Amino acid sequence: MPEATAAGVDEVDCEAETADQRNESQLVPPVDAGTPLEIDPNDLADPDRQSIAELHPPSFLSAVDQASARRKSLSRIGWMALCLLLLIALAGQVVLRERDRIVVLQPGLKNLFLALCQPFNCALSPLRQKDAVVIDGASFSRIKPDTYRLNFTLKNTATTALAVPAIELTLTDSLDQPVLRRVFLAAELASQTESLAAAAEWTTSLTMVVKTAGLAERIVGYRLLAYYP
Repeated sequence: MPEATAAGVDEVDCEAETADQRNESQLVPPVDAGTPLEIDPNDLADPDRQSIAELHPPSFLSAVDQASARRKSLSRIGWMALCLLLLIALAGQVVLRERDRIVVLQPGLKNLFLALCQPFNCALSPLRQKDAVVIDGASFSRIKPDTYRLNFTLKNTATTALAVPAIELTLTDSLDQPVLRRVFLAAELASQTESLAAAAEWTTSLTMVVKTAGLAERIVGYRLLAYYP
């Protein structure tokens, strides 16, 4: 009985070994010792080579990226330059428009603005400030049947010198309705200067003749208005 058992074990081992040999013959094909084994490099995956390819793209892609970056940089510089030029032009317009006020605040810049105004055909004028020059007193009288005299005083209430304003004279009838209206510009007011100093007063007199028949008899009153046309 033991001999049969031993024989049975030997037979099983032989069968197992034979099975292993069959499996190995299926997994590994026989190699002819006289024929060299050829290996295709493309069949092998080299992780280091793949990483290098990702870090170093082809040269033509780098050239395209560099050209695109240069175009974007030039475009950005161009827009910045254009914006700068527009800001300078806008600032120049504001400075020229406010030249009279700037010269009043900074008299030392007067010669500079005189030079700047030459190519732009502009001039420096006394500063104008609405409602700052007021009529401080006035009188209106007839000196002849058709001749009248107007006396009035202008006062500058501002802290800076201001331009002499225009004067609008309205002659009225007994119902305070306008009969005749006339505007006297600063040049017609016999002013010795184009401006009034800060807190200064200036008194002048105007003589006028009403030649229209019938109007002189209707005139009984007047209204005065100082303004900048």
